[in-house]
Amino acid sequence: MDDKYAYKTGDYSSQSSAMDANHFALEGCGANGFALWVYMTQNNHEWGDLWNGEDLSIYSVDDKLLPLSPGPDGQSKATSNRSSPSYSHSRTNNRSPVSPRNLSSTLSTLSLSSQRSSTPAEIGSNPAYRAAEAYVRPSPIATVGNVLSYGFDLRNATFTMELECDIGAADDMPTEIYLPEFHFPRAKVSVEVSGGKWTLGVDDADGGLIQRLRWWHGEGRQHVTVQGVKRRQGMALGKEEEEGYLDQCQQTRCTIM
Repeated sequence: MDDKYAYKTGDYSSQSSAMDANHFALEGCGANGFALWVYMTQNNHEWGDLWNGEDLSIYSVDDKLLPLSPGPDGQSKATSNRSSPSYSHSRTNNRSPVSPRNLSSTLSTLSLSSQRSSTPAEIGSNPAYRAAEAYVRPSPIATVGNVLSYGFDLRNATFTMELECDIGAADDMPTEIYLPEFHFPRAKVSVEVSGGKWTLGVDDADGGLIQRLRWWHGEGRQHVTVQGVKRRQGMALGKEEEEGYLDQCQQTRCTIM
């Protein structure tokens, strides 16, 4: 896109806007799931997906992985300490024992390498997040009632959802929403609900720490709004500080005489 402008500058704002538009449309149409093409472990800035000139992978050896948190160290502030109030252990009925049949897969390790490619410096010296902030989005996991609408406003880092419920949420079966820490760091989240109570916690589910909003609400039409951290799209963390005077003025709608 844009003659590899993002690879030369680290500015993925065009890719981020395109990815955000696709996801926003999927959220708006009420699609029940979708597949995002493609994840290519050997993608690089020079040769793309290594097939037919395509360069669609959400991962590249020449780019950075999206950090869990937008903080300076990029580390998650979630905890796996079982005594912490922010820890919530996932429950599952799957307790498959290790056997000779599954031992090999249990002990296997991923072959993904973080080694940089031999991409020319002109298009490989400005790694960024490859528009990951646009596809790492909040979404409902389980809902009590029917979802009338939901969506994520990336520019304003705001998630909204509306439900229609015949019965209220039970103590052991709340509505659950996935909130990625990158957009919704625990200390900077604002939640507004039409009624009921909610908690924000972390589960060690599905092979990693997942931040979930659990919401116990009543029957009828209900809505929730979650406000996260707003940032300029398509830029690596810290890049905002490098913006020139003209960029800042354009964002604040001031006039240059």
